[in-house]
Amino acid sequence: MNISANQFMVKRIKKIYRWMRVRLLSVGLQHQGEFLLTAEERCASDKISIVVAVHDGLEFTRRCLNSLEVFCGGAEVIVVDDGSTLTEVRQMLENYCESNSWKLVKHATALGHSRASEAGVSVSTRPFICLLNSDTVVTPRSWDGVVRAFELDSNVAVVGPSTSQTVGPQVVRRALHCRYYWSDEQIWGFAEKYVAINRQKPIIDLPMVGGFAFFVRRSVWDEMGSFDENLPDYGNETEFCLRVIRSGYRIVWSKTGYIHHLGSESYGKTLGMDTIHEHCLWADSYILNGTHHSQLRSLPQKLTGFDR
Repeated sequence: MNISANQFMVKRIKKIYRWMRVRLLSVGLQHQGEFLLTAEERCASDKISIVVAVHDGLEFTRRCLNSLEVFCGGAEVIVVDDGSTLTEVRQMLENYCESNSWKLVKHATALGHSRASEAGVSVSTRPFICLLNSDTVVTPRSWDGVVRAFELDSNVAVVGPSTSQTVGPQVVRRALHCRYYWSDEQIWGFAEKYVAINRQKPIIDLPMVGGFAFFVRRSVWDEMGSFDENLPDYGNETEFCLRVIRSGYRIVWSKTGYIHHLGSESYGKTLGMDTIHEHCLWADSYILNGTHHSQLRSLPQKLTGFDR
C-alpha cells in the first residue's frame, strides 16, 4: 500500500471514530415538545443588553440570530454591522432587526471587534451587557445563571457561562467534541441537562473568561473606559480583565449558564489560522510588554474584520 493510500485510510478511520464518538455523546439529547424560557430566564433576560458585532460570516451569523429570536426573551438586542461586504449579510441583518424590533448600528467600513462592541454598548440601556460573538448559539439556559452571579455580589464585574469552545476552564468536553455536529435542538437539549446537573454549583473565580459571550456589569464597563484603543480585536477582553482585577473586582464563571460557541469560523476560513496566531502574538506582546500602538498598526488591515 503506498503512502497516499495509507493517508486515505488514516483519514477514513479518524472520520469514522469522530462520527461514532459524536453519536455516543449525543445520546439522551432528544427533547419532547418545545424549548421554552423559564420564568427565571425571562426575568433575567430583561436586565441584559446583547451586543452582536458582525462582519460577514453569513451562515454562522444567521444561526446565531435564529437562536436569539427564540431565546433572547426580553433582552435588548443590538446588532452592529461592522462594514460587512456581502449584500446578503447586510440585508439579513436589516431583516432580523426590523422583524424583531432590535437595534441596528452600521459601520461603513470595518473598525474591528472592539470599536463595534463599543458602538453597541453606547446605545444600550440595561445594567448588564453581553458581548456575543456571531458564531454562537444561545440556549434556553443562557441568562439566569449569569444574572444571579452578578446579583450575588456587587463586586462581580465580569461573568462567563460554560461553553463548547474557548480558552480556559469554561469548556465542557462533551460539547467540545460535538460542537460542529450538534443541531440547534441538540445544543438546546444539552444546555438544559447540563444546567440542571450544575444548578447548585457555586460560581468560580477566574483571572479572565472567554470572549465568546462576555458579560460585564455596565457600571464597571463605564468605569474601565471600555476596551483599549490600541487593541482592535484579539486580546481586547484579556486586557480588559486585567484592568478589572487590578481595580479589585471579581471575574467569575457560572456553570448555571450555557452558550454554544463554534469558534473562529469566519477568521479561520477567510484569513487562515497562521494570520490569527500572528495577531494574537502581537496582542500578547502589547499587553505584557507595552508594545507601542504604532507597531500594531503595521498589521494587515484585513485583521480588523472579524466574526470570531
